[in-house]
Amino acid sequence: MFAALLTGCTQLGPKSINRDRFDYSAAVADSWKDQALLNIVKLRYADNPVFVDVSQIVSGYTLQTTLSGTVGHNLGPFGPNSNSAGVQGQFTDRPTITYTPLTGQQYQRGILSPIAPSSVLFLIQAGYAADFVLLMTVESLNGLNNRSVAPARMSPGDPEFFQVVQLVRKVQRSGNIGMRIELDKAKKEATVLTFHRGPISPELQSETAQLGGLLKLDANANEYKVSYGITGGGGTDIDMTTRSLVQIMIELAGTVDIPKVHLADGSAYPVLAPTEGAMTPLMHVRSGTARPADPFAAVLYRGYWFWIDQSDLVSKRSFSFLQGLFNFADTGKPENLPLVTIQAQ
Repeated sequence: MFAALLTGCTQLGPKSINRDRFDYSAAVADSWKDQALLNIVKLRYADNPVFVDVSQIVSGYTLQTTLSGTVGHNLGPFGPNSNSAGVQGQFTDRPTITYTPLTGQQYQRGILSPIAPSSVLFLIQAGYAADFVLLMTVESLNGLNNRSVAPARMSPGDPEFFQVVQLVRKVQRSGNIGMRIELDKAKKEATVLTFHRGPISPELQSETAQLGGLLKLDANANEYKVSYGITGGGGTDIDMTTRSLVQIMIELAGTVDIPKVHLADGSAYPVLAPTEGAMTPLMHVRSGTARPADPFAAVLYRGYWFWIDQSDLVSKRSFSFLQGLFNFADTGKPENLPLVTIQAQ
């Protein structure tokens, strides 16, 4: 038995890798979903979002074994005669998890700064649907405004913006669009959007011309410089105003079903109903008094459950896309911040 315990001890580390890696990654992913969903709901209630990252996980195991035994000898017909042996073992699993609050420069860089226009375009080139990416991340294109539910700039959006989004998606499907990064005269990176010249169908030619007309682009050019800006653009320039991660979360907060009692007492913001010509909302957060049986993500806030349905692929796609943006966010160089370390028992 003692030999068997020693054998088990030598295999403890390797055997724990599969279990620990997937269990911890699943736990971190689930906790991120709950934290993000809670922050989206809180924004609808004018409550501050709080972000805490799991920055380190140290999982330690201890296995202690003790072998004991006694032997007695027969010293006569009435003397002691006994034999006994025992093995005792103790297994301890004591992980240490370190949490880092996202504040200061990290918060500003990763959460409040607008997403770079180049990142938006390369997401499209990477295969994400152009209409989905533009509706999520872009505030305006050459002066055409996206729909916004943010209290400070509530707007139904321009119908022409939604036409542009649909046309860019059609051009993307054709493979007639490309982009690259190049250095301008000031040695700064500039993003160039290219419409490939070549044999194309009359339908695609008409759609490309319509897209250029809506954005006031030079019809004789096939390359256009894309930069961050709020002016009208036009010619060979495309001015793109992008959203920060907080702005995206505020827009997604507009898709939360707020309980009627909270709308009635004024504790949550109302939102504009979608106007005719606007695109379908990118997410839907349901609410109720009881926790759903199998949600994709669910949180309890102010006595009500808020959740995303497991069967709602549109909402799951938007929510997972937001998680991807957080993973790629520039949070800058780690600062010397106060850490909260909890030793799990």
